[in-house]
Amino acid sequence: MSISFRPLGKGDLPLLASWLARPHVLRWWREEFDIAAVEAAYGPLIDGTDATEAFVALRDGQPIGYVQRYRLDDNPEWQQSIFSAVGETNAAGIDYLIGDESLTGQGLGRRLISDFIDDSWRRYPDIAAIAVAVQQDNLASWRALERAGFVRHWAGALTSDDPSDQGPSYVYLKARPLE
Repeated sequence: MSISFRPLGKGDLPLLASWLARPHVLRWWREEFDIAAVEAAYGPLIDGTDATEAFVALRDGQPIGYVQRYRLDDNPEWQQSIFSAVGETNAAGIDYLIGDESLTGQGLGRRLISDFIDDSWRRYPDIAAIAVAVQQDNLASWRALERAGFVRHWAGALTSDDPSDQGPSYVYLKARPLE
C-alpha cells in the first residue's frame, strides 16, 4: 500500500464536500458542506491566500481523505488558544479525515498521519513539534495519533470560534525526532 499526498485543487472541492457531508466526518469536522461553503473555506488554501497547506491523501493513487498543515507562527489565534496550553509555539498543526467510512478501522489513519508527519518534517526543517487537537470522544482519531507516536499533552475545553473545536478536547504533540 502506497500513501501519497497531492495539493488540493479546485477540481477536488466536490469530492471534499461529499466527504464533509458524511456522518462519520461531520460528527467531528463540523462545518458547512455545500459546494459554495466549501469553495469559500478551501479556495484560499488552494490559491495561496491562506498559509494553510491542503492536500488530498491518496492510497495507491486513489483519493481516500484530506489532510492540512499550518505553521503556528502563521496562525496567532492558535498560538493564543490550544497550543499555548502545551507551551510549544515553534510547531506546525495538522488536521485530517478519511472520507469513506469503510476505510476506517484498518490502521489507515495511523499510516496517513505517520506518512504526512514525515513529509512535514522535511517541509518545515525548523519546527520542533507537530500538534493536533482532537475531540476527547473521537477515540479512533486519538488512538491513531498515539499509534503514530504522538503524546497527549493537554485536556480541556478549547478557546476557539471553530465549531469543530467545541466540547472537551485533547492536544497531542509529537516532537521532532533527534537526528
